[in-house]
Amino acid sequence: MKQTYSDKIAIHSTLLGKLLQNLDEQSLGTVSNILSSPNVKRFFADEELLNTVECFLKNNLNVSKTSIAASLHRNTLIYRIDKIEKNLGLDIRNFEDALTLKILIVLKKLEQKRKRLTHKLERLQSRVI
Repeated sequence: MKQTYSDKIAIHSTLLGKLLQNLDEQSLGTVSNILSSPNVKRFFADEELLNTVECFLKNNLNVSKTSIAASLHRNTLIYRIDKIEKNLGLDIRNFEDALTLKILIVLKKLEQKRKRLTHKLERLQSRVI
């Protein structure tokens, strides 16, 4: 049976997540510092830009396919990609930079998940006490 794109993304994200979940405390601190930097915070706060990046990654860094899939004019997409490069210093047309940004996205999702779980645990503990 042929795997769909969603299946592949789920597998890749799960594997990457498992690798990143095993980071030591010092590495987690470094990740936290990176995620809390002003430019990275601004990037994650910009839902439109984040969706554009995820679409660009989904379309294998192909500008033409992404502009069609996202219903964006090619120049608008290039403007957004240039905006990411200006703000984060990552040219996501380059595989290594795209991978770096993908890892940042996965790390951010893991951080959000950890915060939700910590909050739930605190609420449960307060009910027990």
